[in-house]
Amino acid sequence: MDAEETRAILHAYKQVMDASWPALHPEMDERSLRWVGAGVDDLAAELAGYLKESAQPGGRVRIFWKLGEGLVFGGGNALFAKDAGFDEAADLVGRDDFDDRLPWTRQASKYRADDEQVFYSGKPRLDIIERQTHANETIWVRVGKAPIVTFAGDVIGVLGMYEVLDSEVGRRLYAERMGST
Repeated sequence: MDAEETRAILHAYKQVMDASWPALHPEMDERSLRWVGAGVDDLAAELAGYLKESAQPGGRVRIFWKLGEGLVFGGGNALFAKDAGFDEAADLVGRDDFDDRLPWTRQASKYRADDEQVFYSGKPRLDIIERQTHANETIWVRVGKAPIVTFAGDVIGVLGMYEVLDSEVGRRLYAERMGST
């Protein structure tokens, strides 16, 4: 990745994090001021640090990004790699949601539609509570996605973050947002 792409990923990360997980990296506001003039090595180290910190024991937020109109995975954190069935996030790079090695291929069309909405509109979808149906269970997740936008204003991808919620918390938050409390 070059500096512009990494900087754009960091800005999308900050946008989603600020909406749903502001306590995840409380120092990010101050540190983000340095991103404008930083070189690729410093930006890559900054992104790697956030990804590592978010996946520490007790961490709950999964992070990934997809690049290009094909929306192929460009990276993510260790928690996301584990959810995908891989040891390393690097094993996801170049794959898309329709890859039959991924556990969510049955929901790939929904994920692609969500990602395309963010990609083509250039507008984020933040702090969403939704259900995911798996083979044996339904889980609740808090999701946020933001376009990855270059300094020139070009959308080059989508960054997503999510956390799995306790079922009771998920149902309550969902009901509150739907106005049926």
